[in-house]
Amino acid sequence: MCGLKATDWQDAILSGGKVLLDQQGVTPGYLKTIVDKCKANGPYIVIAPGIAMPHARPEEGARSLCYGIVTLAEPVVFGDPDNDPISLLIFMAAASVREHNEQAVSQIADICDDEDLVASIMNAKSDKEILALLKGAQEKI
Repeated sequence: MCGLKATDWQDAILSGGKVLLDQQGVTPGYLKTIVDKCKANGPYIVIAPGIAMPHARPEEGARSLCYGIVTLAEPVVFGDPDNDPISLLIFMAAASVREHNEQAVSQIADICDDEDLVASIMNAKSDKEILALLKGAQEKI
């Protein structure tokens, strides 16, 4: 999802997280759990400057392994003084701890380790452009 307009970090998670709901990869409660956990524990989902990885534990509403990439029209503050504001959200859900640890996290790390790819995703003008960038990156691996 390219250029989502979000009023704050909670709106970014709940509105952006619809990409996982549309895939039927999570329950609606999964997104609420992410928000609740951030309220209780701080911005644990912020993983790098400008990047957040909204996710929760498999038993908290994940139905299958799925991902969603959302860029924000305007960055929002998540409360991480070292990495705010956030303009890229990489949503992730995994139905098992094994999928979470062995697949999902490493695949997202591969994306985040490629600074040129991240910059290109952040500057993309359409969903099709983001998909093409990801497909090109996957072909390189």
